[in-house]
Amino acid sequence: MKSRLPLLLSLSLFGCGAPPSTEPEPSALVSMAQALADGTPATTGVLAFLNDHSTTLTVLDQEVPMNALAAQNLIAWRAGPDGVEHTGDDRTFVTIDQVDDVPYVGPAALADLEWYARGTGRVADLPLDASVGVFDGLDFNLAEARRVLRAANTESGPNLQNVYGLSSLAVQSILAARPIVHMVELSRLPNVDNAALQQLKNLTQLAPVGDPCTGANMCQSGLVCEGIPYDGSSIYGRCINPASVPGDGDTCSVFSPCQAGLFCRGIPSGASEGWCRPAWMAGAFKKYAELHLAASTTNYASLVAVVGLATVPEDIVVELDLVHTAPHRLVLTLEDPGGDTALLWNGPAEGTPPARISVTRGISRDSTINGRWLLRITNPSGVGSGTLRSWTLDLNSRYD
Repeated sequence: MKSRLPLLLSLSLFGCGAPPSTEPEPSALVSMAQALADGTPATTGVLAFLNDHSTTLTVLDQEVPMNALAAQNLIAWRAGPDGVEHTGDDRTFVTIDQVDDVPYVGPAALADLEWYARGTGRVADLPLDASVGVFDGLDFNLAEARRVLRAANTESGPNLQNVYGLSSLAVQSILAARPIVHMVELSRLPNVDNAALQQLKNLTQLAPVGDPCTGANMCQSGLVCEGIPYDGSSIYGRCINPASVPGDGDTCSVFSPCQAGLFCRGIPSGASEGWCRPAWMAGAFKKYAELHLAASTTNYASLVAVVGLATVPEDIVVELDLVHTAPHRLVLTLEDPGGDTALLWNGPAEGTPPARISVTRGISRDSTINGRWLLRITNPSGVGSGTLRSWTLDLNSRYD
């Protein structure tokens, strides 16, 4: 029997009128759950699932499963006033608020829908260390789920029984179900229970290059676990190959790119020439914020946890998806895990912020890179409102 991952669903999501938090809660720093909010990958997956006409009442009621009355009302809402599917008055869910407004749909139903969307692979753009759900009492991140499904689909029957320690009945179920396409399907196979999933997880726990790791001896042979933050913002680093890469340290430019497996440090900051670094030392970290910016002088903050890089930053670039009625009034700052702060943009003096800002002031290139980065937004005038839909932190690093 499945169990579900607790969600970080904000009160404002459910129409309670709570003001946006000005500081992230500590619990939000360590949870891999993404709260449902319009524009996030989780919500996109849930809406696509609900709008798909192959998602029938039977699927909602028996496959998810969710509250029968909630399932009936979701299908009825989609069918429109005439109550008949595939007619001219059919409706499409476009926001999570529309889903939440359907009678008998509330936090529990939304949690059911997100669990099913994650577990069936309908949520795209998830980081490898993002949770896809709890199955038979075991939490799986995306990388773990991929490795377990790969083993379930490719290992021979004798290996599954003798090496992985699965029961003969569990092995029979797995072999008969191949190809197994997602975690919900695997967890619901006859005789595939907590013990079977635990064995599959244990025997595939050594991570390959690029996968999340939680410490020494969690990566495959020849790899090391690099970049676990010290501030508790994430329990994960990344498995990297510490061997030297030919061309590391060579000069590079847009006209003379680095060899495969390297990137050109300095070019993202606008330099005409840079130096080649191993590709694992660079990363893009995206936060789907959906942070409402009220017409007030409230200070807002959105965080992203950086993991898996070397020790200190080199190029720092912030990409913004921000809509606002008076963007030229906004002041944006960026704070790194060590507490250094950069003034990204001073709207009253510099005008409307661009979508891409290279950080060239304020943050030391000898400061900490792995950990919690905060984007702060203030509006000294209190005029205008909008939404920070998402932001991305593009970083590359080096060892200090």
